[in-house]
Amino acid sequence: MTDVLIIQTAFAGDLILTTPLIAAIADHFPGAGIDVLCIPGTAGLLAGNPHVRDAVVYDKRAKRPGLTAMMRRLARSGYDVCVSPHRSLRSSLLARASGAAKRIAFDRAAAAWLYTDTVRYDDSAHEVERNCALMTPLGAAPTGCGRPELYPAEKDRAAVDLLLQGEDDRPLFCMAPGSVWATKRWTEEGFVKLGRTFAEEYRVVLTGGPDDAALCGRITAALPPGTVNAAGALSFLASADLVRRARILVSNDSAPVHVASAMGTPVVEIFGATVPAFGFTPSGVPHRIVERSDLSCKPCAIHGGVRCPIKTFECMQGLPADDVIRAARALLAETNP
Repeated sequence: MTDVLIIQTAFAGDLILTTPLIAAIADHFPGAGIDVLCIPGTAGLLAGNPHVRDAVVYDKRAKRPGLTAMMRRLARSGYDVCVSPHRSLRSSLLARASGAAKRIAFDRAAAAWLYTDTVRYDDSAHEVERNCALMTPLGAAPTGCGRPELYPAEKDRAAVDLLLQGEDDRPLFCMAPGSVWATKRWTEEGFVKLGRTFAEEYRVVLTGGPDDAALCGRITAALPPGTVNAAGALSFLASADLVRRARILVSNDSAPVHVASAMGTPVVEIFGATVPAFGFTPSGVPHRIVERSDLSCKPCAIHGGVRCPIKTFECMQGLPADDVIRAARALLAETNP
């Protein structure tokens, strides 16, 4: 049996976008034992994934057990192959420590010489395609990757049932107003107008993590009764089941977009500081992109930032709610004729 380690210690969206690579490696090495090294906050995304033997949890912000202890653990595990979509120096050191005879990463990885094989990082490709190109040194075609995969369990579905209990049987209209990066967040006023527009026909539900709960709470308070604030109330996979039930998700350029891709839900994605060309658009589902494409300052960073570097935040504050509403109406008409 081939033992494989995949290293992805970035954010939730990055790990979700790595799941097609995991599935492709499982297909290439039938019966392989595939472990995924990830951070504590994202490990839950791998629960129920039939291709994953174990989530190796590494808290890269903790001093103990620390990097050296994790390197020792990996060295004892006897991996044959290590693939790292993550490009940090830490990930390179962990890959080398794994002792795998085949260690694969992008050519932009820090200390790329610690790997046995590197693959060109294609700026123009979607992240799913980019990650799947890491299969090339294994003798596999870099095509054929499917869309992202998540596997909510019965307990996750039950948690959503409990949250949505009541006699409101309108279809769900899901919004995700949050993001780790402030310059990726569309305005609260925009989401309020969007929610009010669709609240008569749909039951509006807001999703996000614990850090988004206050933001979503303010938006919920400005919307009609019956609006549900699920931010921080559900696990990752329960949130995925919630998104699965929605007719549409409207989200900033953030992890919920990739959750929707995994669950087959149509997406309207709003871009501010970042741009679709970075490769983090919806994958395998009907979608619309809304952004200000007339600004010379875009993109200002690959992840956005804490604040607008030129102090105007025009990319989001100047994005009319009517543009997002039109995109949502068009997508709903296309997917629910």
